[in-house]
Amino acid sequence: MVKMARIRNPSGKNMKLILLLPGLAWLDAHDGGEVSKALPLPALQQMLGKGRLERKERGLSACVEQLWGAPPAGLAALAAEQAGLAGDGEWLFADPVHLRVDRDRALLADVGVMQISLDEARGLTDALNRHFGEDGLAFHPQQAGRWLLNAPKPLTARFDPLWDVVGEDINRHLPQGEGGLAWSRMLNELQMLLYTQPLNDAREMRGDLPVNSVWLWGEGAPAPWKAPAPALLADDESLQLLAARSGMAVDAAPFAFDGLPLDGDCLLMLDALQAAAQYRDAWGWREALQRLEQDWFAPLQGAVRQGKISELTLIATGPAGFELTLKPADLWKFWKRALPLAALY
Repeated sequence: MVKMARIRNPSGKNMKLILLLPGLAWLDAHDGGEVSKALPLPALQQMLGKGRLERKERGLSACVEQLWGAPPAGLAALAAEQAGLAGDGEWLFADPVHLRVDRDRALLADVGVMQISLDEARGLTDALNRHFGEDGLAFHPQQAGRWLLNAPKPLTARFDPLWDVVGEDINRHLPQGEGGLAWSRMLNELQMLLYTQPLNDAREMRGDLPVNSVWLWGEGAPAPWKAPAPALLADDESLQLLAARSGMAVDAAPFAFDGLPLDGDCLLMLDALQAAAQYRDAWGWREALQRLEQDWFAPLQGAVRQGKISELTLIATGPAGFELTLKPADLWKFWKRALPLAALY
């Protein structure tokens, strides 16, 4: 875990807030208009209609790269360093996942929909280490849902971040580069091994999804990131690692606007919509949006109108992604109408 730093700026100046909202734009853009139809979101609609809106099609990892000025590489090495793990060679995240075959696709689910105990994680990684140990590969269950892999030789492959793969067809995200095929073969072997594990049989017997694969990512050395704001408020541990390395103060995201400190510029990531969007849970997504309207959008609109927030940048990722910039003067432009979310599609 990243050590949290209390975020405070004694200057008292009006703040600039970057609000990163993965999942705000429905990921299947051809269905977005129908899924978001007739949603009562008056504050969000006012902000969308009156601010400066730019279409930006990009995944979360590309958005992180743009914000920090460099790709989100080397996160596994940072996590290993923080955990005090020793090992030569290179580090990867090997996060436990469940793959489900759907017609001609293999869809990936992460620990967000799987309950995994630390004992299960240790048991499964012990089996992987017995099998792959002679190849020099070593799996470390840093947490129940966050495993690390140490490889003694250069990886010679590129891996897509888990952020961009959950709920998607993994065939579009297989390892690339010179060593990509070899790593794909290793993953096939790993999947066959996990299929035979009694721990997974027990999980299925009690109705839990089996851990039938891992997702490799986070390779390389940390990049020369430039902090997009003095502070980060987010629950994503990988993003916290990146932020701390770039010199940002780090804390968890507040549950509602009332918990947001208004005394310094910051980047806030809210993930309330992310899982529902990734797993195409339209009803859950609509319900979460309505909670965000009450807990965040309405009070944010008020804070911008009152000048407590001098500039709000709202970022939505995905194929229908966009970036909205809103300043206090924008909300007084009576000639600009509210824009329903469905109109963005």
